[in-house]
Amino acid sequence: MATNKKKSNLAVSISADTEKNSGNKKKTQIKADSGKKSRTKTAKRKKRGYIEYDKEILLDLIKEKIETGELKYISKIGTLKGMPSYRYIKKLWTIEELNDIFGIKLKVYSYTNGKIIKEYYRIKEKYDVITSDIMKKETGICIDSIRSRFGSWNKFLIFLGEQPVRKLKRVNHTNEELIKLYKEISLKIGKEIYGATFSDLKENGFPYSRSVLSSRFTDMNNLRKLAGFEIKTERITKYSKQKLTNMLFVNYKKYGRRLTQTEIKEDKNLPNPSIIFNYFQTTEITKVWNEVLEKTKL
Repeated sequence: MATNKKKSNLAVSISADTEKNSGNKKKTQIKADSGKKSRTKTAKRKKRGYIEYDKEILLDLIKEKIETGELKYISKIGTLKGMPSYRYIKKLWTIEELNDIFGIKLKVYSYTNGKIIKEYYRIKEKYDVITSDIMKKETGICIDSIRSRFGSWNKFLIFLGEQPVRKLKRVNHTNEELIKLYKEISLKIGKEIYGATFSDLKENGFPYSRSVLSSRFTDMNNLRKLAGFEIKTERITKYSKQKLTNMLFVNYKKYGRRLTQTEIKEDKNLPNPSIIFNYFQTTEITKVWNEVLEKTKL
């Protein structure tokens, strides 16, 4: 009996040890799985360029950007190289706290639909026709804010029931068809050497604006050349496509990102976006940047 009791106790002991070891293994496995998930999450964050900022260091960085004049609008902080997004900032401090910390009132560059509409009607009494430039000058609301809310300036006007300043027309002709049409009109009106001017085209039913020809062919002389006509005068151009590519790439490296069309327009060291569009034969800044970065292999 004693022997059987010992065996029974031994079996219980072994069973208990087995359960204990099994429990430890489960805990170890759970801990390992948790650590694995944490490492995976961290790896994903790194892959997305996620950065955890030290709050005190971040404060010093923001102060530095304010002192240098780089940071004027707190909601634009994410456009500065090495800085977090405005959304991240709002998780750390309220706007009131930021004002207290830095002793200045940082303008919040954020507008609701209602605010934009209210400001539009406020200045409408002063102007017969309001453009996006007038809107920015009078209210501080730039075209980017309106685009993000309504899609475009014209769509914003349509939303208000207003007549768009300029009705955009879809271009249904290919470059080859436009060249053929230009040649036909030129020969029809007797402009056999130099081809028709843009005024000639409009007088003879040409369906598109000058900006369409500029975006497709850079200028009238290039269109003449492609249509087989002589070029009127040799122009000394300030820019070339390669020069513009280099200029944009320098700014890409400087800011660590693509500049918006508005930023390019406001930069005194860069040509007007319309000039850039002419050389790249497009009206979309995204396509310009895609070509610039493709050529510079970034």
